[in-house]
Amino acid sequence: MSSFTEKLSPEAVQFFNMVCSKPFSEQAVHFLNAYWHEIGNQAEFIFSIAWDLAKKSDMKAKNINYVHQYEEGNDFDFNFGLYFYEQICKFVEDEKNVQWVGKEWAISQPEMMTAIKRKQELREKVDVNFDGRVSFLEYLLYQYREYANPADFCVRSMSAPDEHPEIKKARLALQEVNKRISEFEAEKQRLTEESELPGVKGLAAKNLLAQLESSPQKERLNQALITAEAAVRKASKQFGGGKIVALGSTAPTNADGRTELPTDGAIWWMNRDLEEKQKRYGPKPKK
Repeated sequence: MSSFTEKLSPEAVQFFNMVCSKPFSEQAVHFLNAYWHEIGNQAEFIFSIAWDLAKKSDMKAKNINYVHQYEEGNDFDFNFGLYFYEQICKFVEDEKNVQWVGKEWAISQPEMMTAIKRKQELREKVDVNFDGRVSFLEYLLYQYREYANPADFCVRSMSAPDEHPEIKKARLALQEVNKRISEFEAEKQRLTEESELPGVKGLAAKNLLAQLESSPQKERLNQALITAEAAVRKASKQFGGGKIVALGSTAPTNADGRTELPTDGAIWWMNRDLEEKQKRYGPKPKK
């Protein structure tokens, strides 16, 4: 495999920048598709911890307090890149999160270093395209540099086929769920604020807030979840479902000896994303 600092060709730089311009989650899927056989068993850490903290760091950078106002970003300046790393370090050092510091997650643990050293590391090593910013892809490539590097990522990903229509359909269906979640949360926030008002207006808002689970916004959200579930299930059935493999496994090759690029990362991510959305916003079981 090529070295982490190997210079990228102009075509590779263009491709790399294109991936880095995508939302954090899509960068993660590109990365997991390319390195599923080596790093697929770290997908849960990437999804539950790194991605979650990236979004929270991005919200802080943009001074956004509510999820419904947030549109997923793609990178940080060095100051918030440093903040993002600090949040991951604090997370794994917190004794409440001991389940994430076991041997199975060792490769996902950030290396502890001073802020000065970290900023130097961001500038000299993490920032692959020298744009003065840190994308989620750059973070992933550096964090898992034992198995991945920018040049190898580009070789693997640029030779991949275009996104399959069924996978694209499922991805867009999940984006529609995000849209409906924002709509639902915006209405919830509006009614919550109005419920604090005195008089009839406050009482009316409290009444509507109590009925929010049967509101038009919730009905549209439920329908979007049903549509997404069907689309993700169909894509998973067609492509085999993103099974976790042992850390460092070798990717299968085709008859020409080239590494096959699986869609396992995309399938796993969509199923995990759907699961989380259903847990938070799916129909509640009747008591």
